Amino acid sequence: MTYKRILIPVDFSDCAINAVKYAINFSKSTESKLVLLNAYHIPIPAAEAGLTIDANLADDFIKEAKQKMDQLYQQFPELVQLSEPYEIKMSFASDAIVSTAQEVKADLIIMGTHGATNAFDELVGSNTLHVIKKCNIPVLAVPLSNERHQIDHILFSYDYHSIKTKQVIQPLIDFALAFGAELHIMHITDKLDKLHTGAVGEAKLLEQYLKGIPHTYHMIEGEHIESSILDYIEGHEIDIIAVMPRKHTLFEKLFQSSVTKQLVHHSKIPLFAFPEVK
Repeated sequence: MTYKRILIPVDFSDCAINAVKYAINFSKSTESKLVLLNAYHIPIPAAEAGLTIDANLADDFIKEAKQKMDQLYQQFPELVQLSEPYEIKMSFASDAIVSTAQEVKADLIIMGTHGATNAFDELVGSNTLHVIKKCNIPVLAVPLSNERHQIDHILFSYDYHSIKTKQVIQPLIDFALAFGAELHIMHITDKLDKLHTGAVGEAKLLEQYLKGIPHTYHMIEGEHIESSILDYIEGHEIDIIAVMPRKHTLFEKLFQSSVTKQLVHHSKIPLFAFPEVK
C-alpha cells in the first residue's frame, strides 16, 4: 500500500503546527497529498432553551479560520504543491476528523498531541485518543517535543495475542516498507522463564509475516508495560512507537487504563496507532 492522502487536523496551536511540519516531510517522502482540516465548535450555553446559532457568529468563525489557514500556507509555501483544498467544519474536533477522513478517503491521520496537562485531560483523554478509538485507519500522533522527522527505527510492543494472519499487522508492514525502517519487536513479560507455548508459536508466525523487513526481537522482563517501553526508547534510537490498540466496548478500558493512553501522554516521539484489521 502507498499513502495517497493524509488528513492533518489543525487548530493552529503550537502542537498542531509541529504536526504540519512533520506531515510536510512525510508527504515529501511518500509522495502523498495532505488535506488540512480545521474544526470549530460554537459553545451555546442557552441551547437547551431552544436558541439557534447566530449565522453571523458562524460566519465569523469561518472567516477567522480561513485567515489562519492562509497564514499557515504563507508560513509553509510547500503546502501549495503538497496539499489538496483544506476543510473547515463546525463540529466537535474528533467527530470532524473521523468523518472527514472517510469523506476524503484518507490513508492516514497525522495530528499533534501535547500530552496531559491537567486532571481533566487525564480523566477524559485527548482528541487524539478519541480519534484512535473511532477511526478505522492508522493515526500518527506527533508530540510537541518531537523535532526529528526521519523514520529509521520503529518499536512495536506486542503481546502475542490474536495476530493469526498477516493482514492483522499489514498497516505496520506498509508503514515500515514506506520508509525502509527497521522494526524492533518487543514482548514484555513479568517472568521470562515462563513464556507459554502460544507466545512462541505466534512469534514464529510473526517471523514469517515480516520476511523482507529488517527486524529484531527483544524479550523484556518487567511489570509495567509503559515504563518498560519508555526505558527501551531511552536506550535506543527509536523514531516511532507502534501500537495496535484493542477494540474495547467499554470506555474505561481504553481511556482510563490503556497503555495507548499513557504512551500518547508521556512519549516524546511519535506514536503510530493502527487498527486491528480482521
